[in-house]
Amino acid sequence: MVKKIKRKADRPISVGDKIVEKIKTRAYKRIGEVLFIRDGKVPKVEILELNRHDLSPLKSTDLQKNKTFSLPISHCKHLNMLRYQEKKRFKMGDVIQRNSNGRVRFGTIVGFVHPEGLYSESYEKGHNGKDLLECVEISGRSGLPRKLDADGNPKVFIAEPEKCKHCEILPMDRNGGVRIKNYWEIKNS
Repeated sequence: MVKKIKRKADRPISVGDKIVEKIKTRAYKRIGEVLFIRDGKVPKVEILELNRHDLSPLKSTDLQKNKTFSLPISHCKHLNMLRYQEKKRFKMGDVIQRNSNGRVRFGTIVGFVHPEGLYSESYEKGHNGKDLLECVEISGRSGLPRKLDADGNPKVFIAEPEKCKHCEILPMDRNGGVRIKNYWEIKNS
């Protein structure tokens, strides 16, 4: 017996939605933001054309007005916004949480290390996703103090980016200095 997969009904298009043309009218499919919807036999939408790289409005040839175009609603579909969401990258000074073998460590990123020992370009261009993270271990309590070894030097550890995630820092309040949000819940889990 063959089961039919029920398809979700498409969300109706409303004002402010980002849309893309279903049918290519030019060399490329235009994308834009819905300004208003015109009713009639064939409902149409008036659309502000957007740049496909950064979703900024495009200007017309005289550089005075924004470019607009009109399409029937049946020729529009919602734009997939996942492509335009920026991934959070690791930067120097970020506070991270590293989970490894059931042990949770907190640290501040102080450098990047290439896995093969070569010079890392992550210092100039930002973390490339492959370099290891060199961190100074910290305590999540108020003030985020550095942990020291027996000689009085800060404890340093190398972390793989796949096993790390960013920590949210709470500002100073009457309980003390800055601290990691949900520190005790993370530590005891």
